[in-house]
Amino acid sequence: MKKLRRLNSTFQAGVVDVGAHSIRLDIFEVSGGGKIDLLESLSRTVNLGYDVFRHGSVSPENLARLSRVMSDFSRKLDEYKVQAHRVVATSAIREAFNRELVVNRIRSDAHLDLEILEAPEEVKISFIAMRDSLRRQMEFDKLSGICLVIGTGSLLVSYFAGGLMRFSEEVPLGTVRLFDAFGRSGLSVERVIETLRSQDIGQRMMECVGLEAGRPITLIAMGASVRALTGWIAGTASERDEEDCLTLDPDAIAPTLRRIMNIDPVKLAEELKLPEEEVASAGSCAGILTYFLDAFNCRSFLSPGTTTRSALIYDLIRRNREPERSPFHDDLIAICDAIGCKYGYDPGHGRQVSQICSKLFKKLKRSFDFAPRSELLLEAAARLHDIGRFVDTRQHHKHSYYLISNTQLPGISEEELRIIATVSRYHRKSEPKTSHLEYTMLSAEDKVTVLKLAAILRVADALDCSRRGRFDKVKLVQRGHVLSAVVPESGDFRTERLYLEMKGGLFTQVFGLDVKIEEAPLSL
Repeated sequence: MKKLRRLNSTFQAGVVDVGAHSIRLDIFEVSGGGKIDLLESLSRTVNLGYDVFRHGSVSPENLARLSRVMSDFSRKLDEYKVQAHRVVATSAIREAFNRELVVNRIRSDAHLDLEILEAPEEVKISFIAMRDSLRRQMEFDKLSGICLVIGTGSLLVSYFAGGLMRFSEEVPLGTVRLFDAFGRSGLSVERVIETLRSQDIGQRMMECVGLEAGRPITLIAMGASVRALTGWIAGTASERDEEDCLTLDPDAIAPTLRRIMNIDPVKLAEELKLPEEEVASAGSCAGILTYFLDAFNCRSFLSPGTTTRSALIYDLIRRNREPERSPFHDDLIAICDAIGCKYGYDPGHGRQVSQICSKLFKKLKRSFDFAPRSELLLEAAARLHDIGRFVDTRQHHKHSYYLISNTQLPGISEEELRIIATVSRYHRKSEPKTSHLEYTMLSAEDKVTVLKLAAILRVADALDCSRRGRFDKVKLVQRGHVLSAVVPESGDFRTERLYLEMKGGLFTQVFGLDVKIEEAPLSL
């Protein structure tokens, strides 16, 4: 991503979206006040999904086509003197075996840095853009339901309530992927529904957020095929403004969705006024919507105009203009707590350890350097460090590592997820060793981050070993090489001191400070 200088004047920004079946360039003008206007949009068809979903790699022929298109788009960015741009690839490239080769070829030929937009990041930026848009139009925070991002190669499913995302998962079943799997003659509502039912999406949501069968909810769906389909049903243009949101009656549109699945593709292309290649997506999309509307008792259905490209441009600007705290911070913590509930964690202990970690981090940050987003990763690790107890209590730190490593956390990269998992793994028992594969696999920089964050987590976990919240009002005071956790006099702290002695060694090694518990009245 080309960095954006903090500007108050008008400037040009661009987004290149390398999808499974097309590559699109959007160039925007961004005013000093934040107003965004689309200047030009270009789209080229390159069927990368056909290669990857069937054979696992981008073919040499399609890689050459992609390179030519990206070189053209690079010249267009230069023509507009674009000052900030983001070039991303979604489902097809991120699943390709030769993804690194594709990234290298584009950098060499087109002089563009192609970023693989992983599913957790894609669902995060799409949800934020959708939420911001709907909050300007309705009382979004009072809604609860399911949000879908329906792509050609993948389906992103999330659950939200109280204005926050609380569950998210990628399902490798996009519209064209479904069409390719069954063929034109074999695609039907029944087959799409059966395929989605086999994914057990509802069961996993119930485990994480307690979604009860039959409880009325709202369905929100995004994606090019959704916009085209709902626009046709509502009699509006498929390409609409981001602020436009269609509200449709699920019962009223159900027969139309089923008819679309059964109509001849040529005739459907004429009715929808779409190219035949897009009709395949429309039919599969109708099947996906039918499944969710029926299976989850959706009593309202919203189709916002939010696109991945508009979400990317807003994210590009937000990264350079907003304060350090992420607008997705509370969502991530809500998701961590939902995962913790799934595995039967102690929510009070998770919150208390997280609060102590935050106080320690802020105290240490004045004197020590931390990698970007370290505080967020520490908070996630503090919330999730005990989930391995679901498998086995004695070795639960190792099981926590495995469970976290195999969990999808929106807005968290694969590298960051490894850090969270490894920090949780070292919240008790052994400190990091060269014989530990999970530690040695980390980069040198990430090893340092793990050492610092694990040291903090071990101390915080020791201070709440009684799980009674006794350090809720702790005050940290440093005197020389001693960091005192000062608490009001409240009785016997022998257990906490014992655990602190057992687990505080790494903290002393990393920060050169001994942690002590000091009992003294606090001025509140």
